[in-house]
Amino acid sequence: MAEEKKTEKVTGNTYTKDQILLSDKYAKRRDLVNALLEDGREYTIAEVDARMESFLKGKVTG
Repeated sequence: MAEEKKTEKVTGNTYTKDQILLSDKYAKRRDLVNALLEDGREYTIAEVDARMESFLKGKVTG
C-alpha cells in the first residue's frame, strides 16, 4: 500500500525566505523576518505578517 501524503492548501503567492528578505516591504524588519522564518520553506505574505504580529505582541518575562 502506498503512503498518503498530506498536503496543505495554500492560497495566494508563496515566497522563499530569501525573496521575502530582499523585498522592500520588510526592509526595516529584516532581522526579525530572518529570525522568524525557516530556511527551505515558502510563505505567503499573510503568514509572514501573522508571525511578525504574534511575535511583537508576545509578553516579556523577566
